Amino acid sequence: MSSTVINQHALQSSPRRVFHVSELEKLGVSQSTSYRRGRVDGPWTRLLPGIVLVMPGPPTTDDLITAALLRAGPSAMVTGMHAARMHGLDTPDETAPVHVLIPHGKKIQSSDLVRFERTTRPPPPIIIDGIPVAPAARAVMDAARTWQSRRSTEALLVEAIQRAPGCSPRALSEEMERGSRRGTGLPREILRAMTADVRSVAELRVFELIRTSDLPEPSWNTSLFDEGGRYVGMPDAWFDDVGLAVEFDSFAYHSSRADFAATTRRNTRYATHGVAVVQILPVDVMQRPDAALSTIRQAYQAATLRPRPNILVRAIAEGA
Repeated sequence: MSSTVINQHALQSSPRRVFHVSELEKLGVSQSTSYRRGRVDGPWTRLLPGIVLVMPGPPTTDDLITAALLRAGPSAMVTGMHAARMHGLDTPDETAPVHVLIPHGKKIQSSDLVRFERTTRPPPPIIIDGIPVAPAARAVMDAARTWQSRRSTEALLVEAIQRAPGCSPRALSEEMERGSRRGTGLPREILRAMTADVRSVAELRVFELIRTSDLPEPSWNTSLFDEGGRYVGMPDAWFDDVGLAVEFDSFAYHSSRADFAATTRRNTRYATHGVAVVQILPVDVMQRPDAALSTIRQAYQAATLRPRPNILVRAIAEGA
């Protein structure tokens, strides 16, 4: 059996698909053979200089990540959209180029599929499935400054604040201020609104949706009491005619056990007083606004079929 057949069998049985030509040379495949097979008309696919996919393309995202890290060396790490997805987020664009941080002293040409970015402040990487990945806050902010649309950037930041570890609005703002200012205008504006407003970006979006819908106008952040004057809750939106509360699980909330316990007690008060409540996640509002509005509409219609609970609305006096 020839060495070429033996090497081909070894490659086919390997779980890896992407190699540096120097690695293949150690397996007995000459660099000239690797480059020839990686030509446009060859059986392999050239991904980056010196990096080949040992089969016809197109490459997967995992292939591109492997190729980028092989090209960049051991000090590199994945950041941006794909790193944010590796941290568990769904919003980041899965078709975006692979974004890799490299030391400032190293210069590597980017391509359409892989972007290399030099940094003077590489963070300690987190290893996820064997891949060095930037911490969540860094990954999210690197993704947010890639000149997306306002809606896409809002959705990314809201989901990160809701779900990603270490991604409070303050942590994201601090990460943004420490890094490059290129592309930060829009995320800076959004984060400033998030940290300063009374209700979240998602709440504001639902406010706009309801105002243009066939639903009656609810009251916002209204205090509710039972007939004995006991406090029941202060829902984000309250449809008084049917006794329906709408709560948005705000970006700044539910980040600790105490916050979760407070939400549980709130929902228990609603239940014991007969108040129907629908909970909306900000990420659903940002990604699927029509579905979020439909959920509120269905809850409102269901509430019309039952007696209105004996709940009193009371405004809180200024300065109280």
